[in-house]
Amino acid sequence: MTSIFQNDIKINTLCPNRDVTIWYVRIPRIIESIFHGGSLPDSKQMRNRVFDKEDFIQSFLNSDEINTINGFKALKKQMEWISGRYLIKMMIQYNFSLHLPLNQITISYLDEGAPFLTHDPDIPVSLSHSNNYTAAACCRNRGKTIGIDIEKIAKKPGVWFLKTAFTQNEIMHLEDNADSIFKNWTIKEAYLKQIKKGFNESLHKVEVIDNEIWHNKKQINIDVYSTFIDDYVLSFVSD
Repeated sequence: MTSIFQNDIKINTLCPNRDVTIWYVRIPRIIESIFHGGSLPDSKQMRNRVFDKEDFIQSFLNSDEINTINGFKALKKQMEWISGRYLIKMMIQYNFSLHLPLNQITISYLDEGAPFLTHDPDIPVSLSHSNNYTAAACCRNRGKTIGIDIEKIAKKPGVWFLKTAFTQNEIMHLEDNADSIFKNWTIKEAYLKQIKKGFNESLHKVEVIDNEIWHNKKQINIDVYSTFIDDYVLSFVSD
């Protein structure tokens, strides 16, 4: 892991291979750096706010994105969305030497929810957030597809979650602890993003066993990378 500084934000950087860059940052650190007046009230306790461009120190959102933020019903969702957009835009500008201002770098979505860069759809990108962290990934190889997921590790999930998220075969291979369960869950979710399906695909059609992925009973030739960050786990997959 290395760190870089962008606009006074310390960004943690991972490079699973030479083509891929992953950035992850604590959401409160981003919020402190982009809003006039620093941090906002505790987003877990607050309803949504109405924002405009003057609330931000740097112009990085366009009018449509401001409207999207103001459509969310909870401040927590707004902060996650704003932080993720800021991180991915800085990442793209930094890694691809773009001269576009941040407010002209925009993200669109396919019908099933997969994100892509509006101005350059061939650049592979992926986003994730959980609790206090947001993470983004991009790839310089335009022929690849990628997926990333980060999750805060909570107490070991109960039987209902296990049976919903995993097949019986997966459960038999899982270590009986929260770290193992959340790691496999993030790998599965990252893969669902990589195939651009998300939760439109049945969770039981995808199996993660010993860091290998099976889809519709066929083993998938895919790169899998996972790492633990404090009490979080981050997983990344690419073809």
